Amino acid sequence: MGNMNDKKHVLVVDDKNINRYILKSIFEDEYDIIECSNGVEAIEALEQYQENMAAMLLDIVMPEGDGFTVLDFMQKQGLKSVPVIMISSNATEENIYRAYDYEVADYIQKPFEEDVVRRRVESIIHMFEKRKEKMKEK
Repeated sequence: MGNMNDKKHVLVVDDKNINRYILKSIFEDEYDIIECSNGVEAIEALEQYQENMAAMLLDIVMPEGDGFTVLDFMQKQGLKSVPVIMISSNATEENIYRAYDYEVADYIQKPFEEDVVRRRVESIIHMFEKRKEKMKEK
């Protein structure tokens, strides 16, 4: 059990440096940011850090394992404790429905407003924390 000062991780998965940089800058004060540039790296990070992960911000279109590859892995592993927020410019109706079929917590379209991303992600993290506490009480 880590001490209370240990920051939880937020996994930022996007193949574009600029997008990772912006997302990191939004959350790095409060969370330990793990950056991945593709789905393969994201799966490795999930395997390593899932116990202490607050959320994952996930792009769809990436080389070497796209966002759906990662969601597929999470579904097969039964990984429901990490909320996934899709952040993608490829917001076709098909992609949005497919993402929600994987039970993603939210879908944010690029280009995004930084303050909106911060608020939506924080409220999802908060909701998941509350849910975890309830599960422990049972």
